[in-house]
Amino acid sequence: MIRPRWETPDPKGVKGSYGPQVTAWALRELGLKLDEWQKYVLHQALRYDRNGDVIARRSLWSTARQNGKSVIVRSFFDWLLDPEAGGKVEAFKGWEYATCAAHDSKQARTIYRGVYKDLKQVKRLTGKEVRTDRQKAERPPIYLTLQAGIQSDTLTFDISTSEADASRSNSYGAIAWDELLTQKTWDMYNSLRPTQTMQRSSVMFLTSTAGFDDSVVLRDLYDRLRRQATGDEAPDPTFYGAWWESEDPDAGFVWPQIRQANPSPRLPRDVVRSEYRDFPPDGWKRERLNHFIDVTAAGAFNPGVWAACRYPDPLDGVDGPYALGIDIQPGWERATIVASAIRADGRVACEVYRDIRENVTADRLIAEVHAFPEPVVAVAYDGASGAAAAFRRDAAESGHPWDELKPSAVVAACMDVTEMIQSGRLAVGDPLIDAQIATAARRNVGQDGAFRFSRRESLGPIDAVLAMTFAAHAIAYGAQTPSLYVPTAGGIVTA
Repeated sequence: MIRPRWETPDPKGVKGSYGPQVTAWALRELGLKLDEWQKYVLHQALRYDRNGDVIARRSLWSTARQNGKSVIVRSFFDWLLDPEAGGKVEAFKGWEYATCAAHDSKQARTIYRGVYKDLKQVKRLTGKEVRTDRQKAERPPIYLTLQAGIQSDTLTFDISTSEADASRSNSYGAIAWDELLTQKTWDMYNSLRPTQTMQRSSVMFLTSTAGFDDSVVLRDLYDRLRRQATGDEAPDPTFYGAWWESEDPDAGFVWPQIRQANPSPRLPRDVVRSEYRDFPPDGWKRERLNHFIDVTAAGAFNPGVWAACRYPDPLDGVDGPYALGIDIQPGWERATIVASAIRADGRVACEVYRDIRENVTADRLIAEVHAFPEPVVAVAYDGASGAAAAFRRDAAESGHPWDELKPSAVVAACMDVTEMIQSGRLAVGDPLIDAQIATAARRNVGQDGAFRFSRRESLGPIDAVLAMTFAAHAIAYGAQTPSLYVPTAGGIVTA
């Protein structure tokens, strides 16, 4: 088996996996012999703990096109809808709804139709086998329709799309996203993910080939997978990821490189050779080698300029004072808190203090800020943030030095920190900021060349970049607490 190039670390507490049950069911009921890599993904994604609950609540896997990603998803739903197979698993018994999600109905129905055709072959489930008179009076175990959902006695399987529909009001045990690269905003993802919150052992499967510059959801999860695979981010047992891609993103028709992105043993070499003759370079890189096409956002920093700001452990040996910057991604799916201080060499040092991906609430953010182990002179945030009211209330009640930035102050912070980066005055050594700075974009505002970092124009999340911007600006140029510190030419000093 060709192993993925990037894979999240194994979680602790694994007692088994439902994957082999799915594999055996597909072979027994459908005559479908899954490839070794497909069996591997099912095993890894469906590992469970001592209570029988699936450990990975979100699983992402990606290969180049036409390697059989959707067959894995189909096999799972086939098995799940069988009352005598997945329907008997205690951890899944409380589920009432499962769905296949995609940008439009045509894409969402790709897997749905596959499940329909698979189950239609299993006569004992659909009532098509020879039945006694008493059995004919009973409803078959599974009711099949092409348009109105597939139903067992306890579970309904249907589709969800970006169009507003009743699916948002359901609670889903399982959600499968097909071709996640088509999700160009977080809107649909953010509307469906909370529907799984209260479901026991819920699972979300996310499959896709490498995306485009505006595939923001897929790019975020890919970056997260790589950071965990390389040890730059602490592993999250609730997230499993496996990504097959070539080591050389610019490889031509080099079969070992092609196979790294195409784990299916049935890959037809002659057809792939013909593809190589026909594909433009970017299409070959994405479709067959499974790499994102790197696109520089307008206003993004030159890699060489940013490299001059890279310092290992930039806050080591710094005694303070400290400032914090905080930013929340719209939708509340993630937030970042960055700490900053002035180094002895005069550079403004920044490190991520908290990278929050789960349970993002105003109360939690306030608690994390209060838990910062050193005294802070300012906690800067965007006044347009959804948490602004809670931050103002805490400032009034606790006296903590919250610094609310009005739109003009946000613009000033973005422009001043850009100047710090271009002049090499910033010192940063955090992989999360590295990952986001490459796709951060600027948007012109007002006149005279004013600009700010823009979520809309950026190619991915920029909460860490904005938190860094607010923290660096607060410590370098002062905030709303002049009694605590005063700005100087070289930074700040305590008053």
